[in-house]
Amino acid sequence: MRQNHLLYRVKYFSFLPAFIGTILFVNANAQTEHWDTYMAKYGDKPGSVLVDMGYKDAAPDSRYPFLVISGPKAQDCNKQRLPGNEEIDRLEEILDATTNFITGVTAKVLVGTFTYDCERLNYYYVKDTIGVRNAIMRMYNRNYTNYEYAINMKADREWTTYRTFLYPGDETQNWMENDKIITRMLQQGDSLKQARDINFELYFKADTGRRSFAGFAKMKGYKTDTTQVSQSANVPYELVLTKHGLVKMDAINEMTQELKTELKKYNSIYVGWDAPLQPVIKK
Repeated sequence: MRQNHLLYRVKYFSFLPAFIGTILFVNANAQTEHWDTYMAKYGDKPGSVLVDMGYKDAAPDSRYPFLVISGPKAQDCNKQRLPGNEEIDRLEEILDATTNFITGVTAKVLVGTFTYDCERLNYYYVKDTIGVRNAIMRMYNRNYTNYEYAINMKADREWTTYRTFLYPGDETQNWMENDKIITRMLQQGDSLKQARDINFELYFKADTGRRSFAGFAKMKGYKTDTTQVSQSANVPYELVLTKHGLVKMDAINEMTQELKTELKKYNSIYVGWDAPLQPVIKK
């Protein structure tokens, strides 16, 4: 089982609450890194994916045709089979050490990690696999003898694992976007217990597309505002949709996914949604 699940593609998932963090910086090769994380349910267990989304447009990178997956078995896991907080720093230390040891034998890029069933797996695309296995084994034998670990290597010139497993699909990205907005609202003191106007901002290439989509939105119970036009933009025709209700994750996910699916029929851009804050008033 430890080897079999390393490369499989998820066929079923349901989202779990997660705090989303994003890191933006540039490395020595001028590749913009954009780290993001999400949690999902894989089979009957939750898993956490940390992925560098900055490689989406560059993948596959022909300089790194091989995939190396390696990581430790956690020793302290909770009931969900995820590593306990006390061990997170240790697993990060092993990730850094693995990166350094691989760097010593071949050029590489770290594209993500997958934490599942008491295991933290780190995904690298490398120039060559010669010496990689020995380097990782040497690292564990020298510094982490009390850890079980996995090593798996294969050719993946198309970066299939990155594109179809680590990188989130449309539905996952939709959930991630909505979770970030709702998390910010909670951090700013909103209890989310009061209904309010929820506004969705869209732009269209042509006014005919905007009017057609506005008709669809009205059938779905949205109020529409089509007054804004930006003559300098490639998609100048703004459409703002408004629906009154509670800010709930399931409802927001359903609305945004439906809007994005319909928008694919038009030359359009989905900007996002917002809602006025209603902080709790302390008596």
